[in-house]
Amino acid sequence: MLLTYDSLPYIPFSVYRPISMFPMFLASILLLFTDFRFKKGDVFYLLFVMYSIGHSLIVALINRDIGSSASHIITLLFGLSMFRVSVYVTEQAKEDPEIIKRIAKSIAIAFIPPLFAGFVQLFDSFFVRSGFSGAFTGLFAEKVYLRRIQMLSGEPSWAAIHMMSGGLIMFYLYKQGFRKQLLLLFATMLLMVLSFSAYAYTVVLTALVIYVLVTNKNRGRMLVVLAVCALIVVVGVPFLIETFKISGYFTDRFQFNFNQLINNDNSFFVRLVFPAIGFLEFARHPIFGVGGGFYYTEFASLLQQYFSSGLKFSEVHDLVFINPYDATSRNMVSKVFAEEGLIGVILFGGFLVSIFRSCGANSYSKFAFALCISLVMNFDSYAFLDFWLLFGFIRGGGFETETIRTGMPVQVPVRVKGNILPVRPIYSEWRRKA
Repeated sequence: MLLTYDSLPYIPFSVYRPISMFPMFLASILLLFTDFRFKKGDVFYLLFVMYSIGHSLIVALINRDIGSSASHIITLLFGLSMFRVSVYVTEQAKEDPEIIKRIAKSIAIAFIPPLFAGFVQLFDSFFVRSGFSGAFTGLFAEKVYLRRIQMLSGEPSWAAIHMMSGGLIMFYLYKQGFRKQLLLLFATMLLMVLSFSAYAYTVVLTALVIYVLVTNKNRGRMLVVLAVCALIVVVGVPFLIETFKISGYFTDRFQFNFNQLINNDNSFFVRLVFPAIGFLEFARHPIFGVGGGFYYTEFASLLQQYFSSGLKFSEVHDLVFINPYDATSRNMVSKVFAEEGLIGVILFGGFLVSIFRSCGANSYSKFAFALCISLVMNFDSYAFLDFWLLFGFIRGGGFETETIRTGMPVQVPVRVKGNILPVRPIYSEWRRKA
């Protein structure tokens, strides 16, 4: 229910670590008192966590920097806890249909307030143009972006992440008979398109490409969807920007001029160059990497050697000369290669393969997998809530339908007026016989 909140009023916190990570961690502690067990393929991730922690501590002793190692270890443990809780909840939902209803209600509670805030920001940006929505947004975010839709998040791209991951769950729930989710889904998708987040558009297009590559089902239809989405981004979005006279630093990204972006857009430079530096670090330390949490150790020298033009950006300059410990790869794939080396890549890659195998023939799970791989293009923290939430849904069978599990048709909920006696769902008997 706290999915979309990066902070709460008067409780400042980092935008990249949604506040829901804390109750998820506490819930994972409660799982110690249940019979929950990891799946067979999860051994790859458990080995990765153990290797990463041990390797990071060794490098910390060498570099005399325990703080960076401790921060890295905390994100690993939080990520593991989020995954555990998501798997457990979705496993329970398969056994008890009442839990699915609770998930549907929780999604509504999670998204109605931030969507309301998003449409207020939209109205302010397109029509009023006074910035009045900033006072409300400022209660939840340290930085309010002028003429941007950021909902209750610290920045627009993070808000888009919540809308993409939540939107997929809404669509699944709608197809399972929860019709009220359709209105919520429509509002979410409309707001995401009008957020003009280049990151969100790139993630969706990349996820569709990955989905087309990994599935044989409905490939022709998905290619059409991909073409339509690409057309909307390339033609429709610039048209809307021109029609509504939208201005801001982000609108230049839709001119698709690479040289202009790399030389003038700080965010574009960081998202492109920082991951590249991570792979350069991997080339220097291919077996073990530089150690978990120690991407920064060679960041400054590599940037000055190969990408010195970026020093004109204040963020890059500060990370090189003032706050070097804060430098990160901004990309989880690059992070694994740079910090964990080939050993970590094999372990984490084995985990990803096992997750993909859990998808089976389920189209929802396969798209969720593709979306997760696309989402980490711009975020590298192992405490990435949406990433682990969707992976937990896949591993726990949260996207499965009754048809997939038993071969029998799905029983759509029917609302009957008046008092009726409680009846056990008929499909539980189908599952028992199967």
